[in-house]
Amino acid sequence: MKLFYLLILSILSSGLLKAQQLNGAWQKVDKNSKDIKSIKLFSDNYFTSSTRLESSGEFVSASGGTYSLSKLDYIENNEIHSNSRAVTGSYINYSYQIENDTLKLKDRNSRNKETWVKIDSAEKEKITCWKIHKAFRDSKWTTIEDKPRKTLKMLTDNHYQVLALNSQTGEFFGSSGGKWTFENDKHNEIIQFFSKNPNMVGDTLSFNKEIKDSIWSHNGKSSEGEYIQERWKKFK
Repeated sequence: MKLFYLLILSILSSGLLKAQQLNGAWQKVDKNSKDIKSIKLFSDNYFTSSTRLESSGEFVSASGGTYSLSKLDYIENNEIHSNSRAVTGSYINYSYQIENDTLKLKDRNSRNKETWVKIDSAEKEKITCWKIHKAFRDSKWTTIEDKPRKTLKMLTDNHYQVLALNSQTGEFFGSSGGKWTFENDKHNEIIQFFSKNPNMVGDTLSFNKEIKDSIWSHNGKSSEGEYIQERWKKFK
């Protein structure tokens, strides 16, 4: 019996180690257009993706979902894609190859090939995918229950992406992202794309930040210029 449990633990650990090979930010190699910039961010279990025009920051698309990585397959379970509700709940099965900082994918159905290059790691403490948990509204904290409608924030060491979606209906509510820093006790988000307000590209949002017991508390001005207080919890 002990040997059986050790075998199961070994299998689970192997899967986690394989997934951790993807942790970080990856940029798609697009030989057809140098202006198109597609970036995927990975935690152990979740991914977010964004595509924008690098020259202007114009938003093109965003997506996200869970994924698994085995010895032979990389499989995406799509929760959302900004271009089509029909994508929600679908799976894409890829064969893959990882060599150093290059990821090569081949869709097993369409045979389409993609090449991604790693541009950022995820080695800092508590880097993960977060979900909005509470917000301070009308002089009290309001708990945002676990529902298909959710807002997520993925962080790697230097990149971030916010994704608002309904994983049941396939509704896409918006996405923004770019790079982040932590300086002088401030969490700073430098916006490189914003689907709802492209005029904010190049702006920086700054928040006070504290992470304690897997809860990320921050306060500062929102993208609409309003003072906000929020608490985020680890999601994936």
